[in-house]
Amino acid sequence: MDSQTLSQLLDRVIAELLAQSAAHKSVCVVVTGDDISSLPETLNCLAALEQAGYQLWVSFSHSASQSALKSACMDALRQCGSHAGFDMSPSLYEALYLPALSVNSMSKIALGIRDNLACEAVFQALHHRKQVIATLHPQCIDSALPLPLLARLEGYAQTLESYGVTISGKKMAHASLGLPGQPPHSASLPSAGKKRLITLRDVRLLAPGEGLRVESNTLITPAARDEIKRRNLTVIHG
Repeated sequence: MDSQTLSQLLDRVIAELLAQSAAHKSVCVVVTGDDISSLPETLNCLAALEQAGYQLWVSFSHSASQSALKSACMDALRQCGSHAGFDMSPSLYEALYLPALSVNSMSKIALGIRDNLACEAVFQALHHRKQVIATLHPQCIDSALPLPLLARLEGYAQTLESYGVTISGKKMAHASLGLPGQPPHSASLPSAGKKRLITLRDVRLLAPGEGLRVESNTLITPAARDEIKRRNLTVIHG
């Protein structure tokens, strides 16, 4: 992730949490997975939240605790002078934040399974009408995955959003076709290698009357098909 993209991600995360003054407000953070390569992005997000005035309470899922991710995260936060608390959940908090949410935890939350810390934290936060924000681990939106699996993961992310979880910074790889003779309002299509995937998010970006251009190998998720039918949109093949 380049610095501009990371900056935009941090802006979105902070903006979504800064609905009110951050003074004396607490945010619970649950770190999931065991991929230490996601740590720099997580640390940057947490540092930005602290600079915005939030008190952080950081917990770790079982997989994170059993890997080097937990100790590396705690050491890095302490070295930079963070005032975050660890492995504690305050009785009063304003939001739950899940940085680099793992594929495993995202899938379980979507399926209503409550057998790990992240899942239970999300259910408790939603039950108490707390704001829940997640950024997704790159594996959740990896365009190199087989297209049906990518569609399933996209569906899980949409399910989380339907529960009330804000997915911040989520993006699929998009490629503008720019072909001669293309209708002026054709949509840019998500790309997964030489194949393409159309999701509900893409359809919702279309203005009334716009055409949706798809290739012969394009996969359209069921939710996207329903939205196309509901809005009576034109699908252009080829």
